[in-house]
Amino acid sequence: MAKKLTRGHQKVPIVEMEKNNNLHVTFSKRRNGLFMKANELCTLTGAEVALLVFSPGKRAYSFGHSSFESVIDKFVGNKPSPSVHGGTNHHGDNIDELNNKIIDLKTQLKANKKREEVLGQMIKEGQHKNWWQAPIGEMNLEQLLMMKKALEELQKKVQDELTRQI
Repeated sequence: MAKKLTRGHQKVPIVEMEKNNNLHVTFSKRRNGLFMKANELCTLTGAEVALLVFSPGKRAYSFGHSSFESVIDKFVGNKPSPSVHGGTNHHGDNIDELNNKIIDLKTQLKANKKREEVLGQMIKEGQHKNWWQAPIGEMNLEQLLMMKKALEELQKKVQDELTRQI
């Protein structure tokens, strides 16, 4: 058995880093992960989130949903400015509609991955040889078109054989 070359996933101790280069790389990766989690929270729950992070180099990074300014204005109690409030982005698309599209696409992706797993399992078990025996109601469009083409080819072969024997 070959020896494992990588260290794999290991818990990183939470202590201040000493090397400046490592500090910047770690900050960048963790910042991106934090922003992704904040975006997921907004998408899944409809929460309004504002996140402000200062880098070790004293640069400010912000994330806001629907916008950073509108969430801060709401928190402080100021009336939000019409340019940044109202649930639309700079192209005029409704944020809720876009979030719903993301959720629908994730659902479709999950269903496609499940279908891929099932088909992979069928191939492993050798059931791919008898795919035509599957109930027609459970076939998707691609499988139905494949079955139609196979049946048309079979019909042509049968007609050719009949004319040859007659």
